[in-house]
Amino acid sequence: MMNRTLVISAVLVAATAVVAAGCGGGGGGDKPLSKAAYAAKADAACAAAQKKGSSLDLSSIEKIAASGDKAKNVLDDLANDIDDLQPPDALKDSASSLVTGLKKEASDFGDMTQAAKDGNEAKVKDIQGTLQSESAATSEDARFVGATGCARLFA
Repeated sequence: MMNRTLVISAVLVAATAVVAAGCGGGGGGDKPLSKAAYAAKADAACAAAQKKGSSLDLSSIEKIAASGDKAKNVLDDLANDIDDLQPPDALKDSASSLVTGLKKEASDFGDMTQAAKDGNEAKVKDIQGTLQSESAATSEDARFVGATGCARLFA
């Protein structure tokens, strides 16, 4: 269970980094993107995040304690960068839900990092379970907005 959750956590970190590195907030200013353009920008961001997040080792409680703050920052950046994209009207609710979910995951990741720093393995595992559930919801939101690459990343 712990290894699967750590893998999911690492994927979330990777996705965050992708948006930060690949998206660049070029969401078209005040003009909404088309559904295809929105999905493409989100998927490009997720691919880049996956690449960047692969350098963060979150395979144990000790490593979460050491690298978790960086991972949380990646998630925060991802949420902010996706939030900067201008979705078409038909996707606004799902895009908002996606951003809200990412922000919640980032917050929970911060809590998990603190629990790891405190040596509280039970709390780390509990938060990892929460992150798994949140990841499933994020995957569904990504799938709905057409970002199938992101959806696979969070699945």
